[in-house]
Amino acid sequence: MMELSSDFIKENEQFLKSCILYEVLQKKSIFKAYKNFCDTVGEDAMNYPDFEFWFHRFYHGCRDFNYDLSADQEPKTIVDERVVSMYYILYEVLQKKPIFDSYRNYCDTVGTDAMEYREFEFWYYRFYQGSRDFDFDRSADPEPKTIMDMPAKLMLKIVENLDPVERIFLRSMNHAIKTVADSFPPVFEKIEISVSNTSLQWKLNNQSFLCFKKGGGCEMYKPNSSRATKSEKCYMEKGIEHLALVLKMCNFQVNHFSLTLFHEVLNRDDFLSVPIKAKSAFILGQTMNKVVQFLSTIIPGHLESISLDGLYLIKREHYSMLFETDQFKQAKSVNFPRSMEFNVEDLVNFSHLETFKCHLKSENAFRDVPRIRDILTTFEILESCELDYHGIDGDYPIVEFAVILGEEIPIGLLAEGEHLTITHRYQIPESNECLEFKIIDKGYEFLVNIAKLR
Repeated sequence: MMELSSDFIKENEQFLKSCILYEVLQKKSIFKAYKNFCDTVGEDAMNYPDFEFWFHRFYHGCRDFNYDLSADQEPKTIVDERVVSMYYILYEVLQKKPIFDSYRNYCDTVGTDAMEYREFEFWYYRFYQGSRDFDFDRSADPEPKTIMDMPAKLMLKIVENLDPVERIFLRSMNHAIKTVADSFPPVFEKIEISVSNTSLQWKLNNQSFLCFKKGGGCEMYKPNSSRATKSEKCYMEKGIEHLALVLKMCNFQVNHFSLTLFHEVLNRDDFLSVPIKAKSAFILGQTMNKVVQFLSTIIPGHLESISLDGLYLIKREHYSMLFETDQFKQAKSVNFPRSMEFNVEDLVNFSHLETFKCHLKSENAFRDVPRIRDILTTFEILESCELDYHGIDGDYPIVEFAVILGEEIPIGLLAEGEHLTITHRYQIPESNECLEFKIIDKGYEFLVNIAKLR
């Protein structure tokens, strides 16, 4: 950056007054404004009394740069606003801020429609390189290049190296660029959505978005920005509007899809109006009806793993709603919440699963433990399962469970942090495979981890 001569600063009163006005428009205190002014143009550019005079004059709305302090005269209008805008940009350059930060501050100070970025960029770099020709005629400038003038191969290469989140913004530019962006199937590692009665939050890979209720409208935060965008729309309407940019992308896929519903009023068709192609899904809801509604938007067959949580209002008669879905029937792994309590008879619904985790209640251990073993031996594709097991009165009969399987109970003290663990292997009749039971007493729960060994 070429240094600006001190003579230009000291002798150009219009520039100095423009700098003061710019500080006023940023709503800084006079002491903070004067410090920034001195740091930028030099302590000897203007003494504090003169700075104070012009600061308060501009603060109270008078924009007469030519006011003569020695004469009592009527206020005049401000000098050429175009020139003053140039002074603002020069002032930003002198503060040695990056161009994007300078343009953001300029727009926040004088208005987002005061100057397009392209125009600001021209003058910023012109001043940065030492030019002080504020009257430079740009009418003879060649027509600026746009992204559409870029060779097709180069555009494809750039888009190829963008992540799915970055391609979202390209799709909203114009039809041609949208076509290029859509030529690369968007595959997200994770999409996490959380809904409450005051906010809608979502995360695309590691990029977080937040839209929350504010008065009669909402405020929205986007990644890499500490400033909120205000809207008169409802937070749900505004949030869904932005989420739709992702969910309606051509051939979009996601490895892990997560939906947390603290607000049950949400309508599925308004929220997820297109099928979701996900490998694994986590859904937290209050009722089975709502959970099944949203689970049904995920394409069965492609969905391999299901994890559920919440369901605090569930009843046993609601379990069949889940079992009847194609998503459950074609899944490979299911993790049930503790609120869903199963009996031994319910295990037959899991015969198609490779892995599962559930809360199992037994009324009679001597009857049910052999039944659990015998039922699981018939599951041809079972790899492993975890049973959070307890008795009829909520007790954890680990000793009883182990004795029924024919195992002895270890005697002796356990090391600090060690859990009582009993291992049992059962040879599956007419097979080279066996089931390995690891019975673990954690004090607050009794787990039975079962794995098929081949």
